[in-house]
Amino acid sequence: MGLLNFWVTHRTELGAMIERHLFLVLWSTLIATAIGLPAGIVAAHRPRIGRPLLAAASIAQTIPSLALLGFLLPLPFIGGIGPRIAIVALILYALLPIVRSTAAGLRSIDRSVIDAGIAMGMTARQLLWLVELPLALPSIVAGIRIATIVGIGTATIAAAIGAGGLGEYIFRGLSMVDSTVILAGAIPAALLALAADGMLTWVERRLMPGRRRLSRAAPVAIAAASLLVVALAAADIGGGRAGGRQAADGASRRNLAAQRLVGPRLLEGSAADLRSLRRWLVAFGRYRIHDRRRQARRRRTHGSRDQLRRREGAG
Repeated sequence: MGLLNFWVTHRTELGAMIERHLFLVLWSTLIATAIGLPAGIVAAHRPRIGRPLLAAASIAQTIPSLALLGFLLPLPFIGGIGPRIAIVALILYALLPIVRSTAAGLRSIDRSVIDAGIAMGMTARQLLWLVELPLALPSIVAGIRIATIVGIGTATIAAAIGAGGLGEYIFRGLSMVDSTVILAGAIPAALLALAADGMLTWVERRLMPGRRRLSRAAPVAIAAASLLVVALAAADIGGGRAGGRQAADGASRRNLAAQRLVGPRLLEGSAADLRSLRRWLVAFGRYRIHDRRRQARRRRTHGSRDQLRRREGAG
């Protein structure tokens, strides 16, 4: 009952936080999809270029979220306090599942289908748009689903740099040692993730081969449901739009002192994680160079031995 009373009492502020959370996730996912789809197509069709792309996306995924925010914070045009740096970090985290699922979906297409399209006289562009992308669409939607869920969870960390969202309740509850305030932000974030997962899983299953295709009204219904979620968040759950923003700004000001106390400690730990990650990458690179040199020496040694054996056998 205490949690429900808290939501009812702070419904205007809660609506503004949900709106900001959806704003961060939607924009980051859309931009990541616009970048990840072409990158996945290139990775599937040109493996030499695709391997470095996947490696770069994997490195960005392995960096801890707070360490990534601390790394982006001092950069010009990107860093600074606010939602911009949070959107950039969410884009970097969303790239790997989208790029990898797009490349995997395109590589899994049966070669005979592509050969049939070539035999019909299709160009490379026609094959991509009429054959490959429709067949790889379930895999692409699966990658977007994973990126959306990861973005909803990671966006809660954005409150540490003043980007807003449901993470403000979590950080406020941590500073106050109040589980009710923590759950007030954690439960809506979990519900948003479950709703996004359910909707995109349904779309993914309907797009699978052998399943009944979506009716003409289905895209309209999906778009209407998405707009309804955004509209409910924008309506501040019964409060005024301006009042919700003022409440959110007031909450940000109230949490600023606590975030200044908690944030530097977290960023210090994230900086240590980043330094250890850099040391690990340097050590791994040195190991790879040493391993390649050892393999080259072994090939030269075994090659010379094989040549001697062949000469002795011929003699």
